[in-house]
Amino acid sequence: MPLINYTALDRLVRELDGLAGLPASDRKAQRRKEDALYTVCVYTGLRDPGAALARARVLLARRVAVGAG
Repeated sequence: MPLINYTALDRLVRELDGLAGLPASDRKAQRRKEDALYTVCVYTGLRDPGAALARARVLLARRVAVGAG
């Protein structure tokens, strides 16, 4: 697994959550979403953006769980 900057990954996931509701006609937002998804793919080592985002959420949740314990 690649080295992960969890702060950056968390920021990307939050940004993607914020971009999710924007219309497809907003080209700037769609481009940013593509860039963020690509980066999440790199961080997680997965090629599928949906799988990468799901994996990122799992990694972040585990990080929080470990930090809380």
